[in-house]
Amino acid sequence: MWVSTALRMVSAYCSHSRGDKRYSPFFCFVKAFGTADSIENHYQCAKRFEGCPAPGNWTAARYWKRQGCKQIAWQIGDRELPVKSNEQGTSFAVDDWGIQYYIALWHRHLSQHPEKVEFARQFDEFEDPFKRDFPFGQADVIRVAAREGVEALLPYFAPLKQLLDNK
Repeated sequence: MWVSTALRMVSAYCSHSRGDKRYSPFFCFVKAFGTADSIENHYQCAKRFEGCPAPGNWTAARYWKRQGCKQIAWQIGDRELPVKSNEQGTSFAVDDWGIQYYIALWHRHLSQHPEKVEFARQFDEFEDPFKRDFPFGQADVIRVAAREGVEALLPYFAPLKQLLDNK
């Protein structure tokens, strides 16, 4: 007896600066707190390091980290918020204020660019080789938005939104 199985091709999409730049946080721009900038720059500039000046761009934030400066907080709008580490202490927790901010920036960008969500719907998986132990990167954001809609991102940053809305 001959058994035939149908194999379904899984299509993966690379969402990073060496893949399709339309989905890279370095090339996706959004306005936050009166400043238009890339998602990556907004996110990196929100970091606060012990004994170091506020980074003026993403390269400064990476420099402070490489110099061994400890990140102690996030400056999001007029709020200075603590860093929440994951259980291993190797990265951020998924409910960290900065991670919520990152997701909120993506939410705003994808809400303003529904064509990006529509294009992403044709793919089964989303990859980001730079993710490492980052809890919720752009591939995760795009996966949720493509599968469930942009508004499905709201619960991921709801505590930050509530905090900022209730000044």
